[in-house]
Amino acid sequence: MKNYANKNIQAMQPYQPPIEGRRSFDGLLLDFNERTTPFGNVIVEAIKKFANNNKFQIYPEYGDITKDIAEYVNIKPENIMITNGSDQGIDLIFRTFTKKDEEVIIPSPSFAMFYQCSRVIDNKIIMPKYGSNDMSFPLDDVLNSITEKTKLVVICNPNNPTGTLISVADIEKICKKAKDAIVYVDEAYAEFSGVTAVPLLDKYPNLIITRTFSKAFGLVALRIGYVIARPELIKEMLKVRGPYDINMVSLCAAKTALQNLDNLDNYVDEVMEKSKPMLEKFLDDVDIRYYESGSNFILIKPKDSKKIYEKLIQNGIQTRLRKDESINGAVRITIGTIKQTKQLINTLKTLL
Repeated sequence: MKNYANKNIQAMQPYQPPIEGRRSFDGLLLDFNERTTPFGNVIVEAIKKFANNNKFQIYPEYGDITKDIAEYVNIKPENIMITNGSDQGIDLIFRTFTKKDEEVIIPSPSFAMFYQCSRVIDNKIIMPKYGSNDMSFPLDDVLNSITEKTKLVVICNPNNPTGTLISVADIEKICKKAKDAIVYVDEAYAEFSGVTAVPLLDKYPNLIITRTFSKAFGLVALRIGYVIARPELIKEMLKVRGPYDINMVSLCAAKTALQNLDNLDNYVDEVMEKSKPMLEKFLDDVDIRYYESGSNFILIKPKDSKKIYEKLIQNGIQTRLRKDESINGAVRITIGTIKQTKQLINTLKTLL
């Protein structure tokens, strides 16, 4: 049969993360950087109330959700566009601001969706490498890669899968150098890192940021995120986004979560201020190499990573074995609550 797809699509592979069977896994899910506990019954009750109105036959209305998000981010509503997860935001940025054969800079390794969206457009991808020893951000290589041909620079902060943080000052250097290109910063883990490029928006009209309710808020199954940018850029992306791409159940959950930020703050504090230092101390004590992370996950490189990964599964703990070129054999572990981290540590002790 004739293949009707574009040639660049034919050459691609679908992004297929190993997700099947996870919901029925009877153990700890520390493999996808998700929140490891539900946000709470307040979300369930809000969704029940919405469902009981029984108006699913009516198209979505977004109301004042951008105002709510803007208040949370401390920016104006006109700087916000909601999306179907931050994945849609990524796709919209590539489709709105790049085209075939244009140069896009994506430091590597990073989130797979960046490369997928770029290859769908058929961009020319430039991939400066994170530091081989410490996975540090390749600032000099990125700056040196920026030319008059550059259309988009992608920064994942903190970077997935390495956990690497780049300072706002260094992001500003990139915005200055790439003044004729879009500088896109993915801040999916901003709640955990506490680092954001939002203050740069007033100064740099070429800056776009995406965030999500999937990670610290724990609404990943509902698929809602948002883009932060100058109003003129939002206007262009709205031409590409569909008018009804975000469903009302997601909006209901997001609005409720934003009204209950103590829940978010308590979870982030437990993960970053208690669980993370506890796990890092254990890794230091048993001499397991790990990379410094600014988020709720950590990339470790034990001597026999595949064996550790498989044994953890056998003991009821899912992690993520990485096969990226520069981190081949590393294991990415989501950091959860104190109780969950103690369980992880105790299991690792028995395996080692």
